Amino acid sequence: MPIATKDILKVIEKEDNSLTNREIENLSLVALGYKNKKIAEKLIVTVSTVKKTLEKIFRKLKAKDRANAVAIAFIHKIIDEKILVETCNKYKIPESRLTEVLKTVELEV
Repeated sequence: MPIATKDILKVIEKEDNSLTNREIENLSLVALGYKNKKIAEKLIVTVSTVKKTLEKIFRKLKAKDRANAVAIAFIHKIIDEKILVETCNKYKIPESRLTEVLKTVELEV
């Protein structure tokens, strides 16, 4: 028996690929060049938690790795300059790090 279009739409609606605020925070720190250990220190969680969170992000974004996830996030405006500035302010990250990232992705500082 074929699946009705309305049933397919229900399945699609249930599939939530949006990132949580915490996932965006993790990905922002990745975009700013931090490795798992430093992210864990900043977020006050274990390295294992960071790894699991990043794996979940990769699945949601269908990303192959960290760089691919960050690129996808910038392309789809999940991460932008405003979010990176907020992350830098919250975790006292030097502005020079932000400037380098924004140059890399060709955004205005």
